[in-house]
Amino acid sequence: MRLQAAYEKFRDRADFYWIYIREEHHIESPSPASHVKISQPKTWLQRSEVAGQCSQDLNLTLPLLVDDISDTAAQTFEAMPDRLYILAPDGTIAYQGPPGPYEFDLDGMVRVLEQLLQTK
Repeated sequence: MRLQAAYEKFRDRADFYWIYIREEHHIESPSPASHVKISQPKTWLQRSEVAGQCSQDLNLTLPLLVDDISDTAAQTFEAMPDRLYILAPDGTIAYQGPPGPYEFDLDGMVRVLEQLLQTK
């Protein structure tokens, strides 16, 4: 299952957000992305603009949040380069996926989400 499909399936029963964090493969990095040329944003506004373009390019309609320029969310959730989380209603972490994007376990995330929604 793709992230957009999971959002569409559960959006009426769970809040979904994706948080754009520090760009891992910017053109100044040792391993720049080959499919897109992005400089590391130096301000929150620049990061926000890159995030919006990324969301559009990926055809994601789930709500987008943008990490602050100090990378507070990325550091708090150990989210580099990408990671999937589910927060339980009490605010605890119910699911922490492996680092992505290649190790994403969307099916595992969906199973945990389904279990949480059954206990509500």
